[in-house]
Amino acid sequence: MNDPYFKPGTDVRTLVGEYTLFDDIYVYVKDPLPTHIDFHNVLKKVESIIPRAFLYEVESIFVGQFDEFYKMNVNAFFANGTIHVTNEQESNEDILDDIVHEIAHAVEAAFPLDIYGNQNIRDEFLGKRKRLYKILSLEDYDLNLNDFLELDFAEEFDNFLYIEVGYPTLRALAAGLFPSPYAITSIREYFAVGFEKIFLQSPEEIRSTCPMLFNQITNLLKSYK
Repeated sequence: MNDPYFKPGTDVRTLVGEYTLFDDIYVYVKDPLPTHIDFHNVLKKVESIIPRAFLYEVESIFVGQFDEFYKMNVNAFFANGTIHVTNEQESNEDILDDIVHEIAHAVEAAFPLDIYGNQNIRDEFLGKRKRLYKILSLEDYDLNLNDFLELDFAEEFDNFLYIEVGYPTLRALAAGLFPSPYAITSIREYFAVGFEKIFLQSPEEIRSTCPMLFNQITNLLKSYK
């Protein structure tokens, strides 16, 4: 097999084994992916849309089951130079979304001043949070404004959004305000969801609804492409 992503010893049938991304980032699938997932195509897609410089902080990508998924209630995360992604995926698009989202967090780690130094994203994010506070107040939710003025992820606030309000309701109430309900949970997720949509789904949506976020990401792209 003449494939730059395939390394000797990889089980093609179950897609368990070793791969590379950009020839130097180690990729290891430790638990089988569904047989309909074309993982080679996913890696090629990442290389075609994401500048290599954006993976400066990424040393490896592991695909499979990890205890942290259950502890953190996530299906992917970036930590200590490694992207971890679940092998339980419905399609190529699903695993691609997860990988690109975690690359966004790696980009934050590599270029924090380029992203947040001028506070444009911060001001835009908090402005949207304040507007959401007013919208939810009109819906008679019991709210604390200080919760909406926090930049970092808070489990209690996340539970409020996900359980008490519910993502379907948030999606309707925050339409045109946030790119997704998950983007409301913290400034880091606001950035990561915007990054994901710009590279994979709907850049024009981010341009029109989150102009400061769009400008910061596109300026970063011009600087490091």
